[in-house]
Amino acid sequence: MFHKNLKLGLATLLVAGAVPLVITGTANADYAPQPGDVVAVGGDTPQYAASFLADGDYNGDVGYNATATVNRLVTFNATADANGRSTYAKGSTTVQLNPTVVLRAGQKPVQRISSSGNAITALINDPNETTINFIFSSSLPTTAQQSSASGVGGLDVVEIGTDAVQIAVNSTTNAPAGLSPAELLGIYTGQITKWNQLPGDTSTDTIIPLLPPTSSAIYKSFYAALTTANGGTAPTLSGYTTVEQNDPTAITGATIPADAIVPFSQARLILFNDGYFQNPNNAFGTTQTPLTAGINLLTGTAPDSSASLNVGITDYAIYRANDQNSTTIFQPGGTRNFAQTLFYNPGGSTPYFASNAAKALITASGVTPNYQYLGAAHS
Repeated sequence: MFHKNLKLGLATLLVAGAVPLVITGTANADYAPQPGDVVAVGGDTPQYAASFLADGDYNGDVGYNATATVNRLVTFNATADANGRSTYAKGSTTVQLNPTVVLRAGQKPVQRISSSGNAITALINDPNETTINFIFSSSLPTTAQQSSASGVGGLDVVEIGTDAVQIAVNSTTNAPAGLSPAELLGIYTGQITKWNQLPGDTSTDTIIPLLPPTSSAIYKSFYAALTTANGGTAPTLSGYTTVEQNDPTAITGATIPADAIVPFSQARLILFNDGYFQNPNNAFGTTQTPLTAGINLLTGTAPDSSASLNVGITDYAIYRANDQNSTTIFQPGGTRNFAQTLFYNPGGSTPYFASNAAKALITASGVTPNYQYLGAAHS
């Protein structure tokens, strides 16, 4: 993540909220963790919960590092921009860059981990099993991934909390009060293309269906809901446009915003509505103004009289099972390794992620805290 007292460089490059971040060179924008630090990477959806747990939130709640005696908890956001935006090549709004990051002091830059799925793969493929200590993810490891990690005892999973995937629309929209999974199945498979094909809707406008990348946790949760609505058969989707995950400008910047829909994280919109994201046009030291998302989530009854889509999504911390019994003590003078300190400590003091302090930080990120040790869980 971007440490509050160690941020460099990139924060001064932020541009308008609805305009992609443009990077033309390279820079090390993050604190480079030292050998004793615990390093985490992960997906876009849970990145703010992980960030707050490490360094505190905007409500004044302190994170782990405020009381860490020596070694730190270092989380790297999936997005290179603190407002959660992707980076694009100069002059382009379509060509995305692969931002790099230095995961440990003295190492060379490597591609920043940008999704939960990629984070699980990176944890398994870490050549030294020491660069990345754990990941924050909105996806469980698969059975195959658990098997691939057998050399380190498999992967242990701790549930952090829960979020929800709902349908986002513009603040002024032609969409009904809700859209059910069955109706969304029709829209995203091309069977329903205009609003007036839905019961009670009179708009003749064409629906603009949007989806985040297939690697994203939001897409996977949404697609699973469509599969269930399709009787368990995976549907073939068509007629949609791929956009950034959890980006409100995908809606507000659409050709006709009132006709656009996209699955979106409830927690991310809570952060917008709480005024967390500030207008990056305003230089540091000048008056800061919060960004307004300009979108809403559909929560009403759908035209088919069913409930609007609301898919639960869970955020996890995932680490190597062998680290649970490591003899390497996390903090000098302590008695516990990092896994026992942060995640799971049977018979001992409460691990940090289960503490009341952690619950307040997770809540501030928009996620509902729900600590559970799940062991070798998999999807």
